[in-house]
Amino acid sequence: MMDVGRHPNINLYTYSEVVEVSGYIGNFNIKVRKKARFVDETMCNACGECEIVCPVAVADEFQQGFSSRKAIYMPFPQAVPSVYILNNDDCLGHNPIACGKCADVCEKECIDFDIKDEIIEINVGAVIVATGMDVYDPTEMDEYGYTKHENVITSMEFERLISAGGPTEGHLIRPTDREVPKKIAFIQCVGSRSHSATGNPYCSNICCMNTIKDSLLIKDHYPDTEISVFYIDIRAFGKGFEDLYIRSKKAGVQYLRGLPGEVFEDPKTKNLTLIVEDTVANTVKDYNFDMVVLSVGVIPRRDSEAVQKLLTLSRTQDGFFMESHPKLKPVDAPTGGVFFAGCAEFPKDVRSEERRVGKECRSRWSPYH
Repeated sequence: MMDVGRHPNINLYTYSEVVEVSGYIGNFNIKVRKKARFVDETMCNACGECEIVCPVAVADEFQQGFSSRKAIYMPFPQAVPSVYILNNDDCLGHNPIACGKCADVCEKECIDFDIKDEIIEINVGAVIVATGMDVYDPTEMDEYGYTKHENVITSMEFERLISAGGPTEGHLIRPTDREVPKKIAFIQCVGSRSHSATGNPYCSNICCMNTIKDSLLIKDHYPDTEISVFYIDIRAFGKGFEDLYIRSKKAGVQYLRGLPGEVFEDPKTKNLTLIVEDTVANTVKDYNFDMVVLSVGVIPRRDSEAVQKLLTLSRTQDGFFMESHPKLKPVDAPTGGVFFAGCAEFPKDVRSEERRVGKECRSRWSPYH
């Protein structure tokens, strides 16, 4: 991001959204709404004095709600540009000004409550749709007790807990008692490979390897932790992925074929009991854990329909954008001059996307083509 922001041939519009697209290949007219951040980007030096005096505290979305942020805040560490944003929905009010403490302490006088949204018009020859994906919300899956049992968390929340820049500075703890969990369970395919009304029928591609990576991280930092992974199939199909899978098994991670049918919580200890059908032994067993991590799948961006209407695109039955042809034109949209990148098309990891796009670029722009 930093390199992109400094590149002389790249105009980076952050905190913005495309509101209108017209024209055709080679001559697209784009209207971009640059949202008011109420902070002058050219003046702010990210000193943080405004954040200190702000009296508002709300859940931090970047930290998955494990910590709080102020109404005026830095979106995430190493944000580009390194400038604060004042969230109008969280602020006590500035029309009329109800607080204004942030503006009072700003020596650069870069906080301006009168800044309005700005419409920017640009002309381009091609459009790349790289909207990414969203993470499945397991709240509707009552059998796992997410949001009902505090020690049941998602894989995204787990990533923030073990991150050095996370709310616990990388120290793995249970949400209830802030103690290091001794026994952790990972449940695979949450929201994926399911034909129920609350799930999705496709494989999310990245979940198995993400769990294997997380299990190795735990074993590196907390070698005495007991880890069990409940799965349907382990899909370690990339280069070196099978080696990581074997390495995690050698480190002591237990893989059990079968998904839990229900999760119960002990009201006193907050420990969790999983009722699991072991499909290898053909038996139903109970397992006790301190914490359960739901390896959630990925879903199309929730604003995909709006992007589809903007660019006149097509979507698959799963909700991802559809390419012109899966073999001959794998990155082209049916609309001329529009191309896809990343998980806008389907769930994938970084390595597979690099190989796919690289192969496509070599075939199109090879001097022998």
